[in-house]
Amino acid sequence: MKMKSFFRLRKFRAGIQEKPADVRNRKNERGMALIFVLSLVGVIIAVMGEVFFQAQITVRSSIGEQDRMKAEGAALTGAQFALFLIALETQVNDIGDNKDIPEPFASQLSAVPALVKSQLGGKSLSELLNGFPIGAQGLDEIKDLSKINISASMDEGLLNALKAVQGYFVINVANESSKMNLNLFSYQPALDVAFEALLRVFSTPRESMWLEQKGYPPKRLAANIRDYIDRDKIDSGDSGDEASQYGDGPGRVPGRPKNAALESLEELRKIPGFHDDEIFNVFSPYFTIWPLAPKDSKLLDSNFAKIELLSALVTPPGREIEDTIVDRLEDKRAEGFSISKPQDLDDLISSSDRMTKEIRSRFLGWKTNLYRINVRGVSGKVERTYQLIVEKSKGTADKRKDEKKDDKAAPAGTDGGAAAAAAPVSAPDSQKAPFRIVYQRFL
Repeated sequence: MKMKSFFRLRKFRAGIQEKPADVRNRKNERGMALIFVLSLVGVIIAVMGEVFFQAQITVRSSIGEQDRMKAEGAALTGAQFALFLIALETQVNDIGDNKDIPEPFASQLSAVPALVKSQLGGKSLSELLNGFPIGAQGLDEIKDLSKINISASMDEGLLNALKAVQGYFVINVANESSKMNLNLFSYQPALDVAFEALLRVFSTPRESMWLEQKGYPPKRLAANIRDYIDRDKIDSGDSGDEASQYGDGPGRVPGRPKNAALESLEELRKIPGFHDDEIFNVFSPYFTIWPLAPKDSKLLDSNFAKIELLSALVTPPGREIEDTIVDRLEDKRAEGFSISKPQDLDDLISSSDRMTKEIRSRFLGWKTNLYRINVRGVSGKVERTYQLIVEKSKGTADKRKDEKKDDKAAPAGTDGGAAAAAAPVSAPDSQKAPFRIVYQRFL
């Protein structure tokens, strides 16, 4: 009995000694399984997170692409609206030039542009709407702002496009004919007078002193612009080599004179003096490069040119601008007065100085032929800016002159009307368009 109890006791003790090992094994197995499950869950979560992230990117890209297309659509619609506005202005401004209207009525209608301008506070309609956000519901607000029912004169297609705009657009119309065209230096007949005009812009006492401090006296700065554009290789400032202003050294810039027209206003920065940001920022707003190849020097519209530019052009170098000239210009513009003939210009800016008379007769006109249109289309968080340069097409009177020339030039026995009928199908549409686009792109 004691022996059996002894063996049983040993087996019982052996069981007690073996049990913890089994428990540990089972715990290890459970731990490994838990680690495996957690790892698997982590992998699944990571994969699902990546899928979700890619899905979000796809959705956002899709939304961004849709917003981009909507923004571009709004910008293009805004460009057509801006063209409509300046076409409307042109029709109003040219109303007195219609030779088919009897003289008594024509003289009365000639007062219409000044009346409209005074109603708009001395501004053009496009200037009044510059910076004004326009969406699908914007026409009523425009009517309240301008006191003109624009939609009544609008083409049905454009009207529907405006009502369908998703997002909004902001137009900015600038009159490029209100600025001095630097590419006149590529127009041989205007070279010398253009140089004298540019010199006057830099030569008012305050500007002259500032440029002297900068190391670019007015004549030097004007000569650098002329020499960069004109076709000869002679320095207009000292009759030396125009390339001497370029290369290494203080005040010089890399490169050489282009001897051709500027293709952008930023190209001014390649000219010694205008590589200085301060000089560029002060004077560049008064300049344009359009048209790139001018065929006439009388491009500056005296009705819209900035008064400081206009008054500088009619002031001899080194003299202070007369307050009477500035006051007269400001008063006439506030009254809505518009220059429409040479006598108006002579009366407004009288002078006995020979060069002033030359600049006045050669450079100062009273017609706007060029506009720069920037339209910012916005949809969601996406913005797209569309830029156009548009040139005014020939007026009806000019077309009639051309038609008469064509009739006279037609050989005997040739029907001028038949020749006109043989013109391309697109000709009637192009004749209706008051402007032609000379440059356009998304910025």
